Formats: sequence, structure tokens, C-alpha cells
Amino acid sequence: MAEIEVLPKVEVRSRDSAVKKQRETAAWRVIKYFGKTLPPSRLLCFLDDDDSSNLRGERGLYKPICNIADFDGPLSRVRDWVYPSDRYGSPTRVIDDLIYLHGRTCADEVGLTMTLAHEVQHAIQHSSVRELWAVNSLVHQLPSEVCNTLKLEWADIPIEREARIVERRAAVHLFDEKRVTNYIDKKIQEHVSDGDVADWKFLRNLKSSDSVDLVSGTLVLFKRLELYRSELEDALQIAKRENDEDFGDIDIDAFLNQL
Repeated sequence: MAEIEVLPKVEVRSRDSAVKKQRETAAWRVIKYFGKTLPPSRLLCFLDDDDSSNLRGERGLYKPICNIADFDGPLSRVRDWVYPSDRYGSPTRVIDDLIYLHGRTCADEVGLTMTLAHEVQHAIQHSSVRELWAVNSLVHQLPSEVCNTLKLEWADIPIEREARIVERRAAVHLFDEKRVTNYIDKKIQEHVSDGDVADWKFLRNLKSSDSVDLVSGTLVLFKRLELYRSELEDALQIAKRENDEDFGDIDIDAFLNQL
């Protein structure tokens, strides 16, 4: 029996029907670009028309769904698409993975394309190299003092470097080099923050042919973090409480012993 292909769902929030259609079309172009490399999960791509300052992520985020409590806060606006009520009025989960894009990200077609491609790559990482995705994700939970002391940047996290390579490659494929570069230059000039500028400059210097060895890159990263084992353990415990399904079998000692 042939496998049934599970296509992502795209939900666009906009009061303007023309804008809604344009963003839906742009999103499906990105999904088509990834083709058969998409994860075999029920993925929802939610393109908002608003911004939530309480949501982590400058442009958007990727999140594997764990439980309905994830949607009690800033993500409450997405809950009905992930946990619709069944005929008895009970919430039933119909989505496994969520990609959320802020409204300001969706305002430009190039920005929408780049960010959606970036987050789709994280969904692919979660599906295909889940342990590497998980240990890389712990860096986001570390105290800022650790990251500042080690001068850790996005480019030092292998899954983030790969996602940025993929987003640029996808955008150049779907548009062209000049249009993508012009968009990046515009974001640099906006100077939202020093960190944001550094990130866009990093993106500008990437090449479509660039690649990342996630295994060796992650080992290099954790070699730098070796002196912060207790902080990593604390970050892991937080991650386990929030998502035991993906982090429950992660062992920091075992991973560090590979170094």
C-alpha cells in the first residue's frame, strides 16, 4: 500500500482577501520548494497579521507540539487550529508541529519566504536528527551570562547556521540573488538592534553552496560549553518539563563524553 502524503496546513490571518491570497501563495511556493524533504508530520504554518512581543523569535518560531498548555499564553490565538473541539466539545490535537510567523515578517514576500524556509528547516531537523536538534536547542535556554562570556552568536549554533543557509538558498531560488540581497540590505539599514544587524550581515555573506556538518559542528559547540555542564543540565531539566517527548532521553554527560 502506498504511503499517504501528509501535506502541511497553511493558515493566513488577514482582513484583506488579496493580502491573504498573496501570502498563501508565497507560503505554498516555499512548501513546494522543500518537496519530499518535508517532515512526515502534521505541520501547521500559521502566518499572523499581528505581532506578539511575548513570543520568542525575532521573525518567527518553530515548535513541536507537546500539550494544550503550550497555548495558554501568547500562542492562544493558534490553539483552535491545533486543538479544535470534537463533536463532544473536547479539544483534540490535529497538529504535530507549528511554524508561526509574526505579522511584520509576512509584510514582505521575501521576508516571509526566508523566515518560513528557515523554520521549515528546523522542522526537518527535528524529524531527521532529533537528538542534534534537541541538544542544539538547549543553548537558547542558557543564562545570558554564559552566552556573553563565550561570545556565542547564532552562527555558532549548527542548527541555526544550517537554517540560515537554507533560507537564503530557498529565497535566491524563488526570487533572485539581487532581490534577496536588496532585502537583506534594507533590514541591515533598519538597525532594529545590534544583534539583528549582525544576523542579517551573516546572512548576506552566506553562499547557496555553503553547508554544515551538524555532528562535528555540535561537538565543537559543546566543547566550548564543557565548563558549563551544570548550566546545561539546568537547561535540559527546563526543556524536559516543557517537552519530555523530545528531551526525555537526552543525556548531557553521555554527549559530552563524545568530545
